[in-house]
Amino acid sequence: MYHFSSILKSMDIKKQRWFLCVTGFFILAIMVCDIPLSWGMAGLITLCFFCELMDSSLGMGYGTTLTPVLLAFGYEPLELVPTILLSEFLSGFASSYFHHDTGNVDFTRQSRDFRVAMLLALGSVVGVTIGVNIAVQIPTYILKLVIGLIITTAGISIWALHSRTFMFKTWKMFLLASVASFNKALSGGGYGPLLTSGQLLSGINGKASVGITSFAEGFTCMVGVILFLGKGQGFTLDLLVPVLAGALLSVPISTEFVKHINEVSLKKVIAILTMIMGLFTIIKVIL
Repeated sequence: MYHFSSILKSMDIKKQRWFLCVTGFFILAIMVCDIPLSWGMAGLITLCFFCELMDSSLGMGYGTTLTPVLLAFGYEPLELVPTILLSEFLSGFASSYFHHDTGNVDFTRQSRDFRVAMLLALGSVVGVTIGVNIAVQIPTYILKLVIGLIITTAGISIWALHSRTFMFKTWKMFLLASVASFNKALSGGGYGPLLTSGQLLSGINGKASVGITSFAEGFTCMVGVILFLGKGQGFTLDLLVPVLAGALLSVPISTEFVKHINEVSLKKVIAILTMIMGLFTIIKVIL
């Protein structure tokens, strides 16, 4: 595996310009919006950077990790959730672009990766709609417990079967999109772990599955942002600006990381993180 410094040195001019643009956006935003600089802001940018670095590198972990941390620091859910959705919308599409540009995934119109990404994205909208209508009828703790068990089992399966090659089936993608987005609507999390691990168990290679998850989640979060705005929900700029800066700065680094990591190693890391996310969900329900 390449060292972190080697990954930074290997970034091309597009990724270097991305860093400059995001940095410029941040400086302009704090000047125009008169946002005071503080150690708290620096910590928030750093936290979002590493959470998105994990998410864009492994297809999971941004919202699941960031949301409980920021809630613990006193942010309200209605100001936090739209901000995270907007940051995932922008970073998701940016990440999928750089994954394609780097060669981790192929999003040309006739490619299988593009068809799978569109299938998952469109299926996610359907699943979210169904999930929202059903969520009020089923006890939340039961749903979260079942979801945690599914995610944990998926992680164990990937670890045990990482050397096997699976046959791709379209019906598996339909089922995966429905379950993952349904899960998102019911519990607010677990989308990335289920979507990424499910693709691996459906015949998609590890690097492509990360890029496809970024695209599908970006699409899903875009719908969520539109729905929030439609309900008159706005954003808190003191929170939004550092969250966007930290998340967007990490995207080019994560795609280079995926490019250089060994496919088998990537599957094992995804398996471990998937198991951790599943167990974390179960523990939250039990405690």
